[in-house]
This record gives sequence, C-alpha cells and structure tokens, in this order.
Amino acid sequence: MRVVHYFSPMSGYAYLGFGALCELADRRRASVEHKPIDVMRLFAAVDAIPPAKQSLARLNWRQTDMARWATRRSLPLNLRPKHWPVDATLASCAIVAAQMDGFGATALAAATLSAVWARHLDISQPNVIAALARECGLDAQRIVTAAQSPEALDVYRANTDEAIRLGVVGSPTFMVGSEMFFGQDRLDFVEDALAEAMAA
Repeated sequence: MRVVHYFSPMSGYAYLGFGALCELADRRRASVEHKPIDVMRLFAAVDAIPPAKQSLARLNWRQTDMARWATRRSLPLNLRPKHWPVDATLASCAIVAAQMDGFGATALAAATLSAVWARHLDISQPNVIAALARECGLDAQRIVTAAQSPEALDVYRANTDEAIRLGVVGSPTFMVGSEMFFGQDRLDFVEDALAEAMAA
C-alpha cells in the first residue's frame, strides 16, 4: 500500500502533519511517496489566495489553529517564521535529488519543514540545504549540486503539473489509490482508506 504525499517544504500544515503521516504509514505498513510541489504555482492554478496574502482575520485564525495542532502533536513551532514565505525550489529539488540518488526523502523532507517552522532557517540558501543534508547523513555537496540540476527541476515541475492535473488544492494533500485527502487534519481518513484497501 502507498500514500502519495504532495507538499511544499515551506508549508506549515505539512510540517504539523509530517510525523503523524509517517507514524500511520508505519502502523499500516504502507509506503509514502513524497512529492514536493511548487505550491505558489498550484495556488495560481486553482485561484487560491496564498496564506501570507490572506486577511488579518484569516492569518490570526491560522496561527491559533497551528498552535493548537503543535501542542497536540508536541511539536516546536514558530508562529512567525523569519523566512516565510520563502522560495522553496532549492529545498524541493534537494528532496528530489535525495530520491534520485537512491536515498529516502523522508529525513530530508522532515528537516526542511522543521528548518522553516522550528529553527528560523532559510531553505532557499544552498548552505542551509547542505547543513540539513549533512544532518540527515547525506553527502551535502552531492545533494546541493544535484538539487541545482535540470533533472531535479524537471521532476519538481512534473510533480506540480501532476498535482494540478489531479485537482490538488493545497499542501499537504494525500492520495490513497484514487482517493484524495487535503489537510493534515484528514489523516484519520487517510488511515481509514489504507485499512479498507488492505482489507479488500
């Protein structure tokens, strides 16, 4: 069984749900295919207002909601990250590069999300990505170099094209077979879908 995970490395809700996603996948013995996407291009395609440009009331609610989820999940959270929103292209392509190199993307994906929302780090900078890769036990220079390659960028663009084609509206979004679930607060439904698929 497999969960396809469309997300942006700068997404606050992807950060809040990442660990829970990995835990439920382990529990259900399912694999997770992480697909970083250009969420700003996605927002444009579905005519959505990016969170940073929403009204003050919406931003205030978002912070309240995120704080509640961080408490529930025992996660550190900076409600006003120093580097957000941020160009997540390099971080996304670094995750793709780790996949292309035969390494799982899970550790690096988790590290980039945490870098934004718990560590005030700028994931658009090569030295930051190198440090995160090193922390994950990866060849930092190799990952950064591969992240800047046309091949990694092509995969990143293809992930985004695929997400738009499927009707994904934001980050994180999960697919179990043909079923789509948007939002880290829908992980219960993701687990139910996995259980049903396994029973079938």
